[in-house]
Amino acid sequence: MLGKIHPTWLAAGVAMLALFNLGCGKSSGVDTAMEQQMKDLNLLPKASVAKFAGHITIDGKSPREAYPKQVLVVLLYDPKNPTGRDNLPKAICKNDGDFEFNTYERGDGVPTGSYVVLFAELTPGLMASKRGKSLRGPDGLANLYNDPDKNAEDPQFKIEIAAPGKTDWIFNLEVLGKQPIASPGPHAVTELK
Repeated sequence: MLGKIHPTWLAAGVAMLALFNLGCGKSSGVDTAMEQQMKDLNLLPKASVAKFAGHITIDGKSPREAYPKQVLVVLLYDPKNPTGRDNLPKAICKNDGDFEFNTYERGDGVPTGSYVVLFAELTPGLMASKRGKSLRGPDGLANLYNDPDKNAEDPQFKIEIAAPGKTDWIFNLEVLGKQPIASPGPHAVTELK
């Protein structure tokens, strides 16, 4: 019977049971009740996260100054668990160059682990099929920083995120004077849906 329940309904049921248990005089807290219900149903617990935030410049300028019509996206690629481009942890950089990652709540960070940091300067657009927003290329950074295979060779882009995390990462990207990469690699991020 449990196999026929839609995951959305199952998650809603877990939340309701957690709140019910909390309302019945148990003082364990919402998180503890939720974790117990998830354990009882053999669902995966929340991943341990650590802060990942900082500041980015492009040729010494803020992203908005350097590319006023595009959006700078910071992405994390996990070489041990590669996923599709649209499933990578990502953060949109603010106009002044600040960024922060969110997993469960604002600014809490990302799951701990080893990552390769990627950067893509993309143009906002509309998706015809879903009526949502997409980000499309060409990459304003000339495909210099959007390829996990290439960035993995540069130590400044290979990072280890451990609790409690770090909020003062600094990335100074240089585009002027560098040879553009005409054909991005097969894993390069050139659009996001």
